[in-house]
Amino acid sequence: MSRFSSLLLLCIIAFSTTPSFAQSGSRWGSGIDFTKRAANREAGRWSLSEWLEMKNRNRMMDMWLSMNSPSPFEFSLGGTYNSYKTEVKNPDSSSSHTSFAGELSAYAQFVGVTAEYENNTSEHFNDLAGMLNIRLLGNSIQNTSFTIHYGQRTRDASLGKLTQQFGQASLQVYLTKYFGLEGKYRYFLPTSTDELGDVSGNITEAGLFIDFKAIRIFGTWYKESQKNKIPAATDDTVTDRAGIRSGIKIFF
Repeated sequence: MSRFSSLLLLCIIAFSTTPSFAQSGSRWGSGIDFTKRAANREAGRWSLSEWLEMKNRNRMMDMWLSMNSPSPFEFSLGGTYNSYKTEVKNPDSSSSHTSFAGELSAYAQFVGVTAEYENNTSEHFNDLAGMLNIRLLGNSIQNTSFTIHYGQRTRDASLGKLTQQFGQASLQVYLTKYFGLEGKYRYFLPTSTDELGDVSGNITEAGLFIDFKAIRIFGTWYKESQKNKIPAATDDTVTDRAGIRSGIKIFF
């Protein structure tokens, strides 16, 4: 019995001096917390179900962005009433006229195309023009912008058909959110025809506009100058058309 009592006493002393597993929070004498390590591994665990859930969530976010992001495509449609005076030098003459014109533009981000048409029954000619537009400054057609253009105009008149290529620069500046200035300069490359001789010219425009949401009302002063040099004539014929364009433009 004494041997058994001594053995029991040694066991009691050993257990009383060794830290218990429960008290150490699953920590051995070396200080390693196995519960915490398992929790860390669980937090960084990758699973197929989580990947599928994340992929579906990203798809929904992409769909929302595509529905709420602005479209890269922009369009505008405009019409003008032109009231102007024509002055011709050599031979000298002066007369007042009116005409109607329309314009359609389409942009994909900073690149666009424009078609223009003018029906001038007063002076008996029609103009049809098309051009490529590259916007160097600005992010939309309803913002401050600077754009360069290159195109071609065909004028079908009683004296014959005149086709001219041209380069153009246009500037649009918003002074407030709804009011601004615009201007452009178009230079026609010289060309020659049997009826009109050597032809060159330019157009200058400057005006004001007011935007009401997607509708713009504008008024523009413009001057078109055309010089004809006929070999048989001693002097050049210069035709200046200057007046006011007033109109409306719709953006969509």
